[in-house]
Order: sequence, then C-alpha cells, then structure tokens
Amino acid sequence: MKILVCDDSVINRQIIGGYLHQMGHKAIYANNGKEAIELFMKNEPDLVLIDVEMPGMDGYEATRAIRESCNDFSQWTPIIFVSSYIDDQSIVKGIEAGADDYLTKPVSAAVLRAKIHAMRRLAAMRENLIDFGKQLRDVNEKLLNSNQLLSELSLKDPLTRLGNRRAFEETLSRDCRIAVRSGESVCLLMIDIDNFKIFNDTYGHQAGDYCLQQVAQVLKQGIHRATDFASRYGGEEFAILLADTPIEGGIHVAERLRVAVQALQIQNTHVPAGIVTISVGVACSKAGSEFASEALVAGADAALYEAKEAGRNCVRSEKKLIDEAFSKNLEAYKKSRRFAGTMPSSSSKH
Repeated sequence: MKILVCDDSVINRQIIGGYLHQMGHKAIYANNGKEAIELFMKNEPDLVLIDVEMPGMDGYEATRAIRESCNDFSQWTPIIFVSSYIDDQSIVKGIEAGADDYLTKPVSAAVLRAKIHAMRRLAAMRENLIDFGKQLRDVNEKLLNSNQLLSELSLKDPLTRLGNRRAFEETLSRDCRIAVRSGESVCLLMIDIDNFKIFNDTYGHQAGDYCLQQVAQVLKQGIHRATDFASRYGGEEFAILLADTPIEGGIHVAERLRVAVQALQIQNTHVPAGIVTISVGVACSKAGSEFASEALVAGADAALYEAKEAGRNCVRSEKKLIDEAFSKNLEAYKKSRRFAGTMPSSSSKH
C-alpha cells in the first residue's frame, strides 16, 4: 500500500515509517497539514496516517479538507488519526472531522498492522461496491439501449424501414394537436402503388417486396424537412405528413413524388403505363380551425379514390379544407363521396 504519514515530529515519522517498511508498504511523508493535503492530491495514497496536533493547520482541519476534495464514494481513502489524546471528546471530534479510526501514541507495530489490515478490508469492500455499481450501470445502459432499439423497431416497418401504421397514427395525432394549437395547417398525402396486385402476380412476391422498397426510398428522399414524416400505411399504400404546409405545398410535393416514382422505370408490362406508377390523394386542414385527425385521413383517402377513378398515375386533392364542420359531418361526407367503410381506403381501386 501507498501510505501518507503526516506528523510534525521527525522521530514519530521515522518510527511509523520503519514499521511500514517492515510490513512492505511505501511511506510518503508530510511535515504539516497543508503539505499533507498537497501530497494527498498529488499521490492519491491508499491510506492516511495523520497526527492531530500540528502547528498551523492541525489534523482535524487537514482531514476535513481532504474529505472535501473527494467528489464521490469512489474517491474515498481511509484516514487514521494518530494522537496521544484518547479521551471521548477527542475521538468524537476526529470522527466528525472525517477520520475512520484512531491510533494512540506511542504507536504499537502490532496495533498498526491490525489497523492497516482493517482499512484494507474496508477498501476492498469499497472496491467491490464500486465494481458492482459499474456493472449495474453497464447493465442499465444496455437495457436502456435495448429498450430504445425495441421502441424504434416497434415503430418501423421492417420491409421499407419507413414508419409503420402505429408510428403514422402517433405522428398524425401529434401533428394535428400542434396544428390546432398553433393555428397552422397540416397536409396529408395518401399514396398507393398502381396495379400492385398485377405486379405481384406477374413478377412474384420477392419482386413485389423490392418494388415496395424502391418506392419507399423515393418517398423518403422526396421529403426534406425534419418535421415531414413518411410511413407505410398498409400493403402497397403509404402516407406522408407535412406539418405547417398549405394545400398548394402538399400538391407540389405529391406531384414531385409521382414523377420520381415514374422515373424509376420499374417494369409492369401488363398495365397500360408499362411501368410502376403511384396515385396520390392530398388533403389539408384549415389553418386556425379545429378538426379531427380521422377527417384528415378521410379527405386524403377520398382524394386518392378520385385519382384512381381518373386513370391512376396522377394527383388529386380534397378541395374543401378540413375543419370542424368537415369533421362533424364526416359520415355524411363519406356517403356523398362514395367513401364507404372504415379507414383505410377500402373502396380504392388498386
């Protein structure tokens, strides 16, 4: 062990140093309390033996300063007071100053050995606690990372790596709340790959998966703001949320994405276009108005139906901005627009 010995008496330092040398320990010597603090900071000893009475800064004050320099439990170092005073008041004062034990003068080699052994035992227990604490922190960190990964995976579509239906619904709910609170609008694009069943029947499901991945990549690359969100809504249908975006902006993004998917030139020979295309329905909330998220989806899905009816590979938008009145009359709206059934677009022609 590396042991700091602080005593203003040269004789006492020599006696204690001789004992420590015989026991195989290394002694570092300080003449006073101030020097003891400096050597403690510089050498980080395993044990401190410090005299109580010293000129200038006594052992009590030096011990308090040493304890204050230790920021946490991992920096704890055992301190033993060495003094000829063994009355209760002196011992209590020493313990309150931060000492862990008391050694009376003249120092006995046998008692010193026993005290050092006890302090080593305490130090070993401390090290075990520190190691156990580190292990707990490591396990906790791994659990947090695993939980974060599981959380991310639970919101990702495994095939396209876009957000899944659950992620879409959570983001939709959040964006709608923000739009109502801030008085801004939110735009929703419902996107469907045209004639995807024919593609699957012609080229097989592996090719179908590859097609979904390619289209998803185009959609992901086609949105540029951190607040924009792309997801796989289900099957060959996708959804894109554009926060703080008017209807004109939503139509512009939708048309850009339609052109980008067409530019992939993925063959689908049994359809008129001869390649994979998409149809897009766009709906937008009315800025500064209350509205329901379900109504926004209904509007975009109905617009998607119109795009399918118009011959596919095109963009159609819900002309009426989604507001409170639209939301309250959602059922009547569904019937008027041949929007039957529940979401998603069960009446869409794929």
